[in-house]
Amino acid sequence: MARARTIKPHFMRSRSMRAVSGMARLTFIQLWLIADDAGRIDARPLPLARRLYPGDAEAAGLLPGWLDELEGQHCIERYSVDGDDYLRIVNWRRHQKIYHPTPSRLPARPVGARQESGELHESLGSDGEKPCTAKALGPDCENSRALRETRESLGEKPQNPCGPALSPAFPSDSRGEGFFRRAAAAAQRVLMRG
Repeated sequence: MARARTIKPHFMRSRSMRAVSGMARLTFIQLWLIADDAGRIDARPLPLARRLYPGDAEAAGLLPGWLDELEGQHCIERYSVDGDDYLRIVNWRRHQKIYHPTPSRLPARPVGARQESGELHESLGSDGEKPCTAKALGPDCENSRALRETRESLGEKPQNPCGPALSPAFPSDSRGEGFFRRAAAAAQRVLMRG
């Protein structure tokens, strides 16, 4: 299934994208759309050409050349497992922030097939690895910041001793529902006073 992906503003100025043809650039972007959450793709030539360029009969013959250009710039890596062809997008997790990744159904590149180059490549076969959200303001960061600010206003932190006391009748749970019940109860108390 195709997914929405992010293209960074400096994409067209990157050294690797300036070194490949326009059709290789388009192919690279389209690979992002069909890659799974680990950046892996089934790379059998004819099915891949049909997915990337439906209805374009010439694409099947030209696609291997575009993939060669991308592999030459270390944008993708092609590999085989049990006779089946796959590819992975290099540095996938550095450029795509996936907050609830689905485990890949495709095999990881075998460790023995690692290409040696001067560049750092991401770890292999780590399906459970979540991207770092420290730099991205995604829903998790925004929710945790809102939670922290609301807790401070409710007097849960010692820095705010003047805040209203929390009711022990609402124990906290793993999904934060207890917190929202306490916040609603505190809001009701404030409304009843005023």
